[in-house]
Amino acid sequence: MTSTEADPSVRRADAAARKDDALIGRAAKRTGLAGAALASAAWHLDNAHGHDGNALTGLAELVRDEAGRVSNLVADIESHRKAPGDDG
Repeated sequence: MTSTEADPSVRRADAAARKDDALIGRAAKRTGLAGAALASAAWHLDNAHGHDGNALTGLAELVRDEAGRVSNLVADIESHRKAPGDDG
């Protein structure tokens, strides 16, 4: 057994890093799902009309833009995950 395997502080740090990695992974997954949901909502709005009979394409465009922004956050979130073999 090496000294790092026996050191409780190293084991705690490794466990914390694994927990952080899992949390970041779940956040990225949910962010991707949110982006997909917004894109789907934009598609529905493209095909809808308000109570006044006007198309909701302006609103659909706004929602589509936000869907793109949210989807782009996935890569930003995942960039904070610890790379395999990264000890620092």
